[in-house]
Order: sequence, then structure tokens, then C-alpha cells
Amino acid sequence: MDRNSATLNDETTELYREIDKLKADLRQVRSDFASIGGDALRTARAGFNETLKVASAQSKAAAETAEKQISTHPFIAVAAAFALGMFIGFRVTRRN
Repeated sequence: MDRNSATLNDETTELYREIDKLKADLRQVRSDFASIGGDALRTARAGFNETLKVASAQSKAAAETAEKQISTHPFIAVAAAFALGMFIGFRVTRRN
């Protein structure tokens, strides 16, 4: 029985070693996933910032073009604004 006890003790010790190794591997996997997630977040943020810069530049260009057109043709701009306002007014009152 003493020999079985020693074998059981060795197996238990080996099992504890394997569990400790598994814990260490899981810590490494968690660390790797956190690193990958951080890298993906940084990449996404950089892409978003670039898209925001492009959209901002395009909106500024559109605003400058609209301002130039309004100053070049003020009567057409007022007539277009009036027509658009009337259209929206009719649509809103029609729904209510």
C-alpha cells in the first residue's frame, strides 16, 4: 500500500504542475488577447481620425462653395431658400 501511496502522491504532484502550467498558459493567452485588442483599437481609432479629417475637409470645401454661390447669385439663393421652406412647411402641415 505504501507503493500505491507514493504513486498517487507523484501523480497528484504532476497534476498540480500541469494545473500551474495551464494557469500560466491562460495568463499568457489573456495577455496576448489584450495586446491584440489594444492594437485593433488603435488601428480603428487611427482610421476613424483619418475619416473624420477627410469629412471635415470635404464639408469645409462644400461650405465655401455654397458661400461663393450665394454671394455670386443672392436672388437665386433667396428664392431657393424660400421654395425649400415652403416645401417643408407644406409637408409638415400635411402630416399633422
